[in-house]
Amino acid sequence: MFTPHLPAGYHISKLLPIIDDRKKVINYLIDNGIPQPKSKNDKGFKDRLLCDRWWRRTLDKLQSRLDESKLIELGRVAKHKEKYSSNLTVYRVGKKAIKAYEYIQNQSMISDAGDIVDMATIVQSSIANPTNRRAELMIRMAGFEAYAQQHGYVGEFYTLTCPSRYHRFSGVKLNDKYQELTPKDAQQYLVKQWSKIRAAYGRLDIKPFGFRVSEPHGDGCPHWHMLLFVKADKRNALREIFSQYALEVDGHEPGADKHRFKCVEIDSEAGTATGYIAKYISKNLGFSIDDPEHDTNELSRSYGQRVKAWASVWGIRQFQQIGGAPVTVWRQLRKLRDSLDDELLEAARQAADESRWADYLEIMGGVDAKRIEQTITLVKKHLVDKETGEIKQNAYFEYITMIFGVASIAAEAITRTKSWAMVSTKLATSMLSKSAAYGGSFSSRSPVNNCTGQLLAL
Repeated sequence: MFTPHLPAGYHISKLLPIIDDRKKVINYLIDNGIPQPKSKNDKGFKDRLLCDRWWRRTLDKLQSRLDESKLIELGRVAKHKEKYSSNLTVYRVGKKAIKAYEYIQNQSMISDAGDIVDMATIVQSSIANPTNRRAELMIRMAGFEAYAQQHGYVGEFYTLTCPSRYHRFSGVKLNDKYQELTPKDAQQYLVKQWSKIRAAYGRLDIKPFGFRVSEPHGDGCPHWHMLLFVKADKRNALREIFSQYALEVDGHEPGADKHRFKCVEIDSEAGTATGYIAKYISKNLGFSIDDPEHDTNELSRSYGQRVKAWASVWGIRQFQQIGGAPVTVWRQLRKLRDSLDDELLEAARQAADESRWADYLEIMGGVDAKRIEQTITLVKKHLVDKETGEIKQNAYFEYITMIFGVASIAAEAITRTKSWAMVSTKLATSMLSKSAAYGGSFSSRSPVNNCTGQLLAL
């Protein structure tokens, strides 16, 4: 069990004598409620466990979750009280966001060719911006619907809810069946049941595709909304599979048959399938869903902040694509501005540039194509130091692999052509002035040292 208030140095001192005994290390982590570090190799695993910075980040996250779980147990987090997440967590997450914003305002990206772009502009134009994130999600969802209509799929809207043991409240009353399980535990339950559902429909050769949205009940317990497209003759089988595993745990408790799994058949004449899930995407990103005059309002922003805090403290992924072609390839294609000689890559580039997700799916081999069958793949390479020719490593001595572009069977299209580093805007401006004075561009060495950070190819 996680013991709060023990500093990073304490854990490091305990692990140092046993660091080469993997079994003892893992037992120590389990006994102290510490998650195992994610690493690429054994050295990276050990280096993280002896790194003060890794421990401080990990302990801070665990402390935040412990504090929030205690407030949930006390009944503070509820629809009629502190909705979705406690005021303490909302404050903490908001404070970190402000700190990150202030930091970004004073940082810039500088390339080895002398380009400077301020980080605020980069963030504003990325999917970290909720407006851009919503737009991309809606483009992909609408594209799935268009593809479904073209290929004879029907739409289904499902809702999956956790057993009573995961809910602190039942309505506005404390739930006496609650077993002190956290929203993280509830999300893991949903993920586990989902893995069983996927395996079951895979055995029957059912291949649904669509999107999943995870959002909180008032007491913080997550539930899932899913918009899926499936062949009409597979619809009933898919429903039966979902119902079976939704009721697998405590399926006989009162209300389980009514609330655990809900299914709505999408009627295309009554409205678009995308419209069913659009409101969940919008409201979970802080946008208004019932105010036609304003994209956001005070109520929607408050909802968005509290849900953001909930997802942040519990590490819950709010939106997930199910099936279809990878969005990372799509995003790389959108970076390409010039026409390509390879016909397949050019067709995909145009589809991505014009936000035609359905056409992109067709070009990639369709929604049923396995990863190995997809027509376009990512180009991934180790990051190489241009001065020494050595493969670059991260702080834990693991080789850095990055995306450099996309490729068909016949050609590559490179999206990373320059090396960049993040430095303070003041330093970037000074370096640009000095470079201009000498009439040249930066060397690949110039923006990088132990203080300014690692040079990255973009």
